[in-house]
Amino acid sequence: MKPRTAGRSRARSSSTFCTAAEPAGHAGLISGAQVLTLKGERCVEALRVGDHVLTRGGALPLTRIDVISALVPCVYVIAGSLGHSRTDRDALLTADQMIFLRDWRATAVFGQPSALVPAQKLVDGEFVRDLGQQLVTLYRLFCPMPQILFADGLNLGTADTAPGPAVRPAA
Repeated sequence: MKPRTAGRSRARSSSTFCTAAEPAGHAGLISGAQVLTLKGERCVEALRVGDHVLTRGGALPLTRIDVISALVPCVYVIAGSLGHSRTDRDALLTADQMIFLRDWRATAVFGQPSALVPAQKLVDGEFVRDLGQQLVTLYRLFCPMPQILFADGLNLGTADTAPGPAVRPAA
C-alpha cells in the first residue's frame, strides 16, 4: 500500500540542523526511538544516510536524515495499547507522527481496513496520552519514497508521509 502524500523535494543531505521557529507539521522520531534495520534494532541517533531500515516495502536505504530540536506537541503510547504485539515498550511520539493501523481501530474509527493517521487522532487519555508541548530532538527519516517503517514496535510513517507544511532545513 502506498501512502497518499503530496510529495516532497528531491533535495538530499546527510544531516540538516533546523531551528524550532519553523512551521508546524513536525513528524519525526524522537531521540531514543529504536528503529528496525537490517542489523537489528538501532537507536535513531545511530542511523546514517545509506543505512537500510526495514519497511513494509522491504529493506530500503535512508536517503536523508534531518535533525531538529523543537518544542512540539507529543503523545505517549502505553506498551500493548495498539494491539497485543504492538508495542512491547512505551513510546513517545510527536502528535504529527503518522501511525499505520491495520486492526479494528482502523475500521471502527476511520471506516477502513487500514489507515495512516497522526498520533494525535489516537489520544484517548488512558492508553494514548496527550503530553502537551515538549522540547525534543526529532530525527526526520526519508527513504527513496514515503514508507512505513518499524520503530518502537509500531508501524510509523517516514517524515514525508505526514500531511501539512514540512519543516524546511536551515541554510
